[in-house]
Amino acid sequence: MKEVPITFKNVFVFIMLLLMTFGFTWLYINFSTTIKDEPVEETIEAKYSKKGLYLYPRFEIHVSNSERPSTVSKEEFESIAVGDKISGYMKNADTFVTEKDIQFEKALGIPIFVVLYFAVFFMGTAILKNTRFIKKSRKLKNVLHTILKVSIYGTLTIYILTGMVFTALTATNIFHKLNQWSLTEVKATVLGGDYNETRTQRGASYTTYELFLLYEDEEGKDYITKKAVTGTTYNKYAIEEAIPLLYRNNDVYDTFVLTKDTNEIWPAFLNLYTFFIGFYFVSLFAMIKAWRKKKNKQSEKYL
Repeated sequence: MKEVPITFKNVFVFIMLLLMTFGFTWLYINFSTTIKDEPVEETIEAKYSKKGLYLYPRFEIHVSNSERPSTVSKEEFESIAVGDKISGYMKNADTFVTEKDIQFEKALGIPIFVVLYFAVFFMGTAILKNTRFIKKSRKLKNVLHTILKVSIYGTLTIYILTGMVFTALTATNIFHKLNQWSLTEVKATVLGGDYNETRTQRGASYTTYELFLLYEDEEGKDYITKKAVTGTTYNKYAIEEAIPLLYRNNDVYDTFVLTKDTNEIWPAFLNLYTFFIGFYFVSLFAMIKAWRKKKNKQSEKYL
């Protein structure tokens, strides 16, 4: 394992990591203790399912006095109707959040916590390992070496498991889309569309597209979904125009736009999500290659 000498640069990096960890911890605790300070009850103005290109469906509502949609569980979504009252909390005076929103935001903080604390643990232990006091004690040096290995392997394990989870979810979504026998085709009506363009400081841009679609199941019950689509599909259909849609027989909210034109399909593989999945597999391959190389060197050493 590469040594981390006690230099100004390494100490500075450690202090910055320590401050970042402390700051994020404070923000997380502050969020957890203040998010429920303003309990409110608002009127539901709209409800719809939301389906991305790769993951499972989610459920959103729009309420009065809130500029952003809020998420609810599937069970709650099916039990409420437009015009009903729903309990929640106000965030930043203009954003209504539900228990589901709070749980999601807290869950997002967990991997960040793990990475930051492991990084601080690793950097602090690596620097401490090179102090004169530790170098004089072989026992303490071995303990710190073990702690370093646990920190590294712990971070790698979380990284690998997280990537595997998202890969499994994506593969499951693709499996459902390709299994035509488990899908029902309907004609949905385009109610409107929405897109979000993100620009970088260097002028590059990344745009996501979504269509609001109204469709019926086989029993004639109406549903509205906010379906992620490619830019080609988004520009192909106008408001009030019919669009072919598929939904899973055992989950009417799990929808897929029926696309036959290659120009509608290939852009789905060129976005940030697929880039990160691709990066994950490349990094995983690099780690396996480095591990095998290290093992081969160790084997040659003992020959």
